Amino acid sequence: MSKRSCIKPFMLAVSMFSAAVTFGQQKAALPSDRLMPLQAGASRIEGYLGGKIDLCIHNGIMGRDFNLYLKPFMDRNDDPNKWQGEFWGKWFTSAALAHHYAPVTRYREIIDEAADGLVKTQDDKGKLSTYTNDFGDWDIWGRKYAILGLVAHYDETGDKRSLAAAARSVDNLIEVAGPGKRKLTETGLSLLEALSSSSVLEPVVLTYRRTGEKKYLDFAKHIVKQWSEPNAYNARGMKLVEDALAGIDPIFISAPKGYEQMSCYEGLCELYRATGEKKYLDAVVRFANKVREKEIMIVGSGSSGELWCDGKMRQTEMLEQTMETCVTATWMKLCHQLLRLTGDPVWADEMEISLYNALLGAMTADGSWWAYFSPLTGERVPSHMQVPSCQTSCCVANGPRGLMTVPAWSVMSAEKGPVINLYEQGQWSVPVSGTGVVTIRQETTYPREGSVKIFIRQANTNKYTIKLRIPSWSQKFKVSVNGSPAGIRTGGWLTIERTWKDGDIIDVETDMRGRVIKAPGNPNHMAVMRGPVVLSIDSRLVNADDRNLWLLHEGYQWKYDKAWKIDYALLKPVSSFPDVMYIDLKPVKSPNGIWMAFEAPFLLRPTHFVKHEKTSLLLCDYASAGNKYESSNPFRVWLPQPLYLRTAYPPEAWKSLYQREDKRPGIPLTQVSKE
Repeated sequence: MSKRSCIKPFMLAVSMFSAAVTFGQQKAALPSDRLMPLQAGASRIEGYLGGKIDLCIHNGIMGRDFNLYLKPFMDRNDDPNKWQGEFWGKWFTSAALAHHYAPVTRYREIIDEAADGLVKTQDDKGKLSTYTNDFGDWDIWGRKYAILGLVAHYDETGDKRSLAAAARSVDNLIEVAGPGKRKLTETGLSLLEALSSSSVLEPVVLTYRRTGEKKYLDFAKHIVKQWSEPNAYNARGMKLVEDALAGIDPIFISAPKGYEQMSCYEGLCELYRATGEKKYLDAVVRFANKVREKEIMIVGSGSSGELWCDGKMRQTEMLEQTMETCVTATWMKLCHQLLRLTGDPVWADEMEISLYNALLGAMTADGSWWAYFSPLTGERVPSHMQVPSCQTSCCVANGPRGLMTVPAWSVMSAEKGPVINLYEQGQWSVPVSGTGVVTIRQETTYPREGSVKIFIRQANTNKYTIKLRIPSWSQKFKVSVNGSPAGIRTGGWLTIERTWKDGDIIDVETDMRGRVIKAPGNPNHMAVMRGPVVLSIDSRLVNADDRNLWLLHEGYQWKYDKAWKIDYALLKPVSSFPDVMYIDLKPVKSPNGIWMAFEAPFLLRPTHFVKHEKTSLLLCDYASAGNKYESSNPFRVWLPQPLYLRTAYPPEAWKSLYQREDKRPGIPLTQVSKE
């Protein structure tokens, strides 16, 4: 491990990790994060999830040729693929996070070389752009990612040259778009009402917090002030703060482009840290809760055609281009911001659902490529090569950013002690005041099973607090320390305050009963979840025969008629069922290529009262469903009642994701690891 890699262990980039900035004079106390990430190399996730993270790093991040992403900055030829300026920054911020997780020499060499390559493209005015002229459609958007990457390199290595280059780039932005210059709210695509350009707020604030230069804070405030003012794109103004505070649905705030919209609110999180203005945090919290309420679908993502679409209510429909991977990753990043700032475990709940379902479901088995969109009914289709010269797409570049947040929020540090958000096989080193470093070792197959054994290793006996997240879906949650029940339940946390000693053991039991959930917008459609994992039917496991089946959950009752001497099922109206019902699931050996599979009970009802039969179908986890990435491997999550297996899968479903493509996209061979 390189000594230089630990210079700033708490400061990971991309607005993910906060840094306390001390200037040369006394300043009013600013808000600090309630939960903090751990030092470089302090987290190690193992098991199924750890394997996925390692594949993503090896094949999908560090296996990339970053020179392809540098070339547009060197050429500045205003290529028609104008958004290509984002690729270097997206890739680099993933690489910085990967190095923080695994700070090995080779990864350090890669990020140093990539940062040096970008700095060399900066002109004498400080401009870092793929555009010849200022204010092309995606100019400011690309600059944003370049600055984010340079700040990430500084945070990870302490390299002042990268921070200086980031500052010069912001200086150039102020020169062309500061007070009295062209409004940022009148740049970028008019269709997006300047959301893409406005999201530069995040790196501007990060640069301020690392340099202490007041001009950068003034510029950040100037950007946010413009959001409230009329502009050429929107006579009313963007109103990102006001509308969020008023509880306006995300689809009606400015332009409903989910990814870019959330990116602006990430910037507001950083501005709150820099100013202490509570209205900024309140706006982000209210906005994010509205996204939860209105847009996030059962697997933890949203959008149709990259836009908000009232998706929570419409998710049983055959929507086009559902759940962009950029939306998934950015939703997780925004939730991570809010978990750090508020300490509210609801945001960890959200990230857990997104992680095990939408995010991992979008990554190919070897971690080298990603889906652009992820349906709830249909088939998985890998992302097309959006920019052939860069050999990538926005979602292939962005998916790893979501996955690489996981080590940062899995186990965190709080003022009074460790906070365990994710129950996964692995080991974490957490600094505790008065105790030194506490090693937390988790032994578990979670979420395949619900039991977790946590081993505490420390040199000094001391009193402190360990907090355990109580998943919102776990109605039964049992915890013991050294065999004795322990902990106080408060909201979504179970808090254990005691004098801890080396060798203490915490046992956790979560509620892994299968749950049948009614679709919010169509209660006659139901889905099955087990723990945080959404289950699906998959064509490899379920034959498309002529049966019509009903999920056989606790809401149905078997009756016996003495006169006819028959058993039959009493089918109640769907409206009489509670929103969550339990169902017996039997774990079975998973077929090749599938993470977990369960036998679920169904009712075969060929006629009214007679010949009712109990039968079963195999369901698998959503991330594995359809993962052959072929038209011959369709799947579906929401199950209409009754479910007609013959018509369960729509024909040529890939066209709902790529309507304008002549042929179904495939995984590029150049991106598949040969090792």
